Amino acid sequence: MEDCLYLLRFDDICPTMNWSVWDAVEAQLVAKGVRPILAVVPDNRDPKLVAGPARADFWERVRQWQARGWTIALHGYQHVYVNRNPGIIGLNPQSEFAGLDRAEQERKLRAALAIFRAEGVRADAWVAPAHSFDRTTVDLLAGLGVPVISDGLGTLPYTDGRLVWVPMQIWEFCPRPPGVWTVCCHPNPWSPADLVRFAEALATYAPRVTDLAQVLQRFGDRRCTFGDRCAAWFESSWHHHLRPWLSRTLLAGRRA
Repeated sequence: MEDCLYLLRFDDICPTMNWSVWDAVEAQLVAKGVRPILAVVPDNRDPKLVAGPARADFWERVRQWQARGWTIALHGYQHVYVNRNPGIIGLNPQSEFAGLDRAEQERKLRAALAIFRAEGVRADAWVAPAHSFDRTTVDLLAGLGVPVISDGLGTLPYTDGRLVWVPMQIWEFCPRPPGVWTVCCHPNPWSPADLVRFAEALATYAPRVTDLAQVLQRFGDRRCTFGDRCAAWFESSWHHHLRPWLSRTLLAGRRA
């Protein structure tokens, strides 16, 4: 693989999200022809995701996005963290799923998927709140027919024989080496200045932004390799050790 491609993902999509910000973001996506991954919370109970009144037409909007070719991902169940378990990705010490017994995880997943079905929405992928889930979650997702996990570290998507893993590695557009890079955005708290920065970045990177359907067509049968494991180790080391150390070092230098 010689090229660098980007996927754009938006988390915390729910009836009470920041609609004024989202409407501006959606206009940019439509104008640039970008088909993102939208991580939809089936039954939001997280007060941090309440940015305003609930939209009565929320599920109609979700159906329209999916009909447009945008990926709708299952973003947990109620977005409520119940423990301090970081799961198998290890990015955040809190979880709605990791560490729970199989019966409880299955109850939550079935309830979440039932809401999607009742609303006429297909779960194209899984996005865990706080990136936290465990092997039990993975096994249940495969059994329940959710085909893709949008998470993990590394540079290229791969299949484990049951699910396709599409790594999620960055939180803003930036130059990266060849690979498929998922940019994870949380637009609820964005300011007008953030919207301007997003529009500028999207204008720059849009020619290299792909969508999940194209990624699956190209990489859906690709098996995990030793190189993938090495790349995931490096990315994990960067997020957990190298970047925090660099930030502390630069801060200490500015204070000196």
